[in-house]
Amino acid sequence: MSVSQNTDQKQNTGFHPVYMAELLFKERPVFREEKLMEVMRRITGNARVLKKRSKDGAAVPVGTSSSSGAASETEEQEPMVIMHTEFMVPFEDGTVPAQTCILPAQEIADKKRFKGSLEQSWHWKEAAGVTCDCQYQIRIHDLFTAALPHKERLQLFQQALRAVLEVVPCDALYFYGSDKIVEPGAYTQALQNGDHLYGAMNVRLYQAGGTEIRREFVMDTVGLSSLGVPDFQCHFSGLDPDKVAQTLFGAAYYLFDQGDVILDGQLLGTADSQRWRCEHQESIVSPRRYVIDLDPGAPYYAGQIEP
Repeated sequence: MSVSQNTDQKQNTGFHPVYMAELLFKERPVFREEKLMEVMRRITGNARVLKKRSKDGAAVPVGTSSSSGAASETEEQEPMVIMHTEFMVPFEDGTVPAQTCILPAQEIADKKRFKGSLEQSWHWKEAAGVTCDCQYQIRIHDLFTAALPHKERLQLFQQALRAVLEVVPCDALYFYGSDKIVEPGAYTQALQNGDHLYGAMNVRLYQAGGTEIRREFVMDTVGLSSLGVPDFQCHFSGLDPDKVAQTLFGAAYYLFDQGDVILDGQLLGTADSQRWRCEHQESIVSPRRYVIDLDPGAPYYAGQIEP
């Protein structure tokens, strides 16, 4: 199933108008707004907390219920909204600063939702045990950023997230777009090393039938589509999964940096290496989204299967 590469519609592409991550904690986290904003400005540039009006007309920071920025467990908290005035987003009737929303700490109600991500946590062997021990969460998401270029949007989100992690370190970090759980220290180090897709993208492997002699697999990336760039998938048999993973990684980083510049029928790879034919299709594995299917050619391509 093909999709136009120049479409302005983001429906059915897997695009996330709101990009979100979740900080997981073993102990209830507490932080001061004052300190957070000091670090936030150092990392993201000019930023300020959105204010609301109290009953007496005085301005009160959204997200706190006390001047210290740390509310007691019995006080009702609201999301803390931070405006990044150096990142202005254009709309038809004007511009709005990109914003980061930090939700109050809450107990984790359902850990079953991490099941899929834990099954694909090849990068962190201790992920299941650590996540099981976590009892609290803080969610952080962006606002009014969907119109930003995807690289700029992810960069701002990562900068804001780094600021939060510096002030209130967590035990595990979950990305909704990539359905990926990462170790916070490894995530921070990866960003410092220039690996900007470490948390934002995951590579997954699924067995997809076949016979004992010829097993079929589906390997895909997940996370790019949430930022408006197609993910990749490959339905194959008889290839080394590590080789397929390397190909998907390389293709994903290329597409994230260049945008969706790959045409249907285009071949990836050099003349003396495996050649992979590209075609925009609907994804085989959920979440449903348009992806670029990589065909390694006979006898390795397992063919399209029904979603």
